[in-house]
Amino acid sequence: MEAMEVSKYRVSTPIVLNGVHDMTICGYSINGGSASCIDLVNCNNIHITQCELSNSEKLGISLRQCTNVIIEDCQVDNVWGGVQSVNGYNVQVRNNAIRKIAPGGIMVKFENTNLELMNIHNYSSDNDLPYHQHI
Repeated sequence: MEAMEVSKYRVSTPIVLNGVHDMTICGYSINGGSASCIDLVNCNNIHITQCELSNSEKLGISLRQCTNVIIEDCQVDNVWGGVQSVNGYNVQVRNNAIRKIAPGGIMVKFENTNLELMNIHNYSSDNDLPYHQHI
């Protein structure tokens, strides 16, 4: 009898938070469908780590007016776009695997996000898209 593989992720519907602070989102497997997998608005001191985000017509992670956010060690695939921060401050994206982005989609995009504290490094991708975009 073959052993069944046990997932290290907890299955969840998309996570939508507004005004939350001092939280870690860890170990979730989220299929976004027609929504972003993780959608945060006005949140601060958030750590998103070791999540598997997939199958979204929108973004793996959407941040709007968020500060002090670390996104690391996540797998993002089969989504329109990987990570987007709008009007943010101190957003770090590191050690993530972002794959299978839709044509015309984005890997990582910062819009009106503080440049001095923006940190993107150690990502992997199988797309031929630009590394990141800043507007």
